[in-house]
Amino acid sequence: MAEEEESGTGNGNVPLPYAPLPPGARGPLDPPPLGAPPPGFGPQLVIAEGVLTKAAGAADRIFDAFHGPARSVDEPTGKAARELAGWESAAALRTSLKNWQNQSKAAETWLTRIAESLRASSRTYTSTEKGVGQQFSVLRTYG
Repeated sequence: MAEEEESGTGNGNVPLPYAPLPPGARGPLDPPPLGAPPPGFGPQLVIAEGVLTKAAGAADRIFDAFHGPARSVDEPTGKAARELAGWESAAALRTSLKNWQNQSKAAETWLTRIAESLRASSRTYTSTEKGVGQQFSVLRTYG
């Protein structure tokens, strides 16, 4: 046990290797150097007006282009399953159709939620930008 304590311990059973940092190297717990910006303060994120709503419109167009063709297989597959009644192929067709319907519905739901999220993000971003701009406009007039 004394041997493990000297070299550091992991989970109590496996010793961690002792590796000192080379001269001048910074460890993960060392404070940042003076003058370094705090974590999270990097370049400002700027989103051009209309980009998010345009992307939402693209998701809507993809949904529209997908929905019709995705549903076009329902009728012929159902008809083929009825024509093959009593055969194992009929059950396979019904199972395949049900799986396709579930997967295509999931894709449609996903596309709808993406479009809704993009629109909501656009509204939030725009209102935040305007709110911050209004709050700091007072400082600009006195600066």
